[in-house]
Amino acid sequence: MLFGSWRRKAPEPAPREERYLEFDSFPFKLAVVQELMYERRLLGEPYRGGDAFMERYAGDLETVSEEEAIRRLLPHIAEAEAYFRELKIPAGLAGEIKGLYVGEELDVYYQINPQWGDFECFEDGDAFDIKDITEREIRQFPNLKEVLFFNMYHDPPEELIRKLEGWGYTVKYD
Repeated sequence: MLFGSWRRKAPEPAPREERYLEFDSFPFKLAVVQELMYERRLLGEPYRGGDAFMERYAGDLETVSEEEAIRRLLPHIAEAEAYFRELKIPAGLAGEIKGLYVGEELDVYYQINPQWGDFECFEDGDAFDIKDITEREIRQFPNLKEVLFFNMYHDPPEELIRKLEGWGYTVKYD
């Protein structure tokens, strides 16, 4: 038998491990989800939990007590937030984002709380305010140039604006 007459089968290459974006700020992640899922349609079928909630309760939204409406809404909010917190965003999509818009009318916010603004306990919009973004999380987006904060209950914190501008991003807000 000659050397080399038998061949050892080359090992199969290990499957490439998918990398995902990492977030320190949940509201910042929601802005990214808005762009990739609802605007660009790059994250598969958009989550429509808010639409389903409104369809389910459409028959009595006007007549049910505020207490009952909130009792029904809170589990929905928890479920929707869990969905978006657990959502893995492939790192390969980061380059698709050139700008982010943050405004109270975003689809992602409605899908979390379809009755935001209907009840005093949700009117301050604080849950969706981007209060901070770490350099580690924003540097994942190589083509991101600007962040627009419009129509929110609160302006972005001055410290956040200075930080973003110091890193070279354009920040606009009303």
